[in-house]
Amino acid sequence: LNNCEAQNMQFFELTKRQLEAQTMAEYMTQLTYRVEDNQLAIDLMRVAEKLGDLDALFGTRYERDFDEDEKILVNSVKIMMKRDSASPVTA
Repeated sequence: LNNCEAQNMQFFELTKRQLEAQTMAEYMTQLTYRVEDNQLAIDLMRVAEKLGDLDALFGTRYERDFDEDEKILVNSVKIMMKRDSASPVTA
């Protein structure tokens, strides 16, 4: 955020980064129902929870609170989200 945007934001407003993190957290939560690997499901839920609090006043910070494995998982899910949104929906 630049200084001007930060001054115009209200306390309760979410930044673009926070909205993207929320969307990814919801996507990760949905993935937990489709994976068969229990450890992966646990990892997805843990990272989704961290993303839900990303950049909040007393929340998590990506650079500080996510380890390398969690960052790899976030990047992998981001690729999956892009792939899923680009593919046509079939009923």
